[in-house]
Formats: sequence, structure tokens, C-alpha cells
Amino acid sequence: QTWRDVCVYADVDGADVDGAWSTAELQSFARTCNGGDEFGEAELSQVGEFTTDGHGRLTRRGFLEMMHLQTMARPEDTWADLRALGYDSSLSPKGVPGSSGAEAAPSEKPESVAAE
Repeated sequence: QTWRDVCVYADVDGADVDGAWSTAELQSFARTCNGGDEFGEAELSQVGEFTTDGHGRLTRRGFLEMMHLQTMARPEDTWADLRALGYDSSLSPKGVPGSSGAEAAPSEKPESVAAE
């Protein structure tokens, strides 16, 4: 469920009623999770290996496939991504009543995502 929430959280351009992520949305996700660094050309080209819509945009299913593959290969990267997105080790959003930490909850989009 956590990754499904992230899909909704990062799909901000308003044009993607089907839940597909534009390149700008993918890059915003990358910046949030990678300390400000965007995906390189090689990483963006790999998006086509996962489920995309008719325009080559990563779908929610494709995003879940991508995160599953990353988790199988490098679970520590997945945990780092989740922490960067505001989740703790129990997958609870930080900064909400009853959770530890004071970072923004995932429902509160960081400026880097909300500005896209």
C-alpha cells in the first residue's frame, strides 16, 4: 500500500488521470529520493522495461514493478527512498500524530514535487 500511496503523491501534473508519470514527475521523484540528483539517460531509458501507457509514461503498475525489482536487488536503496519520502522503518508516515519524527507526511508534497 505504501508504494501505491507514493504513486498518487508523485502524480501531480493533473493530466495523468490514468496514473501515468511524466518525465518531469519521474525526475521529481528522483530528486526527492536521490538527494537532488535526477535520473540519467540510461535510467530513463530503462523505464520502457516496465509497464508504460501508450505514450511511454510509467504507469502505477510499472512503478510498482520498478520498485519491486529495486527491492529485490538493493533493499537498502528502497529503504533510503522510503525515508526520503517521509516514511519510517514501520512504513508509517513521519510527522503525523503517533509517529516518530517531524518530517512532512507523504500526503504533504514537498516543494520539489508540488512545484512540478
